[in-house]
Amino acid sequence: DRSASMGEPAGQPLELAKAELLRSLDQLGEVQQFYVIFYNERMHLFSPSAGGRLVFATEDTKRAARRFVESVRAAGGTRHADPLAAALRLAPDAIFMLTDGDGPDDLTEAEYARLVESLGRTRCLIVQFGGGDGVRSPRLARLAAQSGGEYKVVEAAE
Repeated sequence: DRSASMGEPAGQPLELAKAELLRSLDQLGEVQQFYVIFYNERMHLFSPSAGGRLVFATEDTKRAARRFVESVRAAGGTRHADPLAAALRLAPDAIFMLTDGDGPDDLTEAEYARLVESLGRTRCLIVQFGGGDGVRSPRLARLAAQSGGEYKVVEAAE
């Protein structure tokens, strides 16, 4: 999520998400594959090669991903469904989603149903910044549970 709210306070949630993403990419071996999607109302895709498919974690692709991630800025609103659908079309083992979207930004029931139909074997691991105990986006939490993944709410400062 690269929405404007991820830039407040002082860019903290987005910068934390980017740092964690880069740390995770650095740990990948060359036989592992990945893809990166940032989004607000639109998707911003990492496209080192034509075709929009998972890429091997070579030093070159990780370097290109680092440049891509570092170029991302917070702006706009939050729409989760299209980027989640795009990620599921890649058929990865797991989707790691970092967002601060509130309840009003949650998936609609129809979006949730379409995504569940597309899950396959993909697990969704969703971290929602903003603190407070409990579920902030019930359908995102249900999607994570349905996929065998996990949903967690954390303070941006954690």
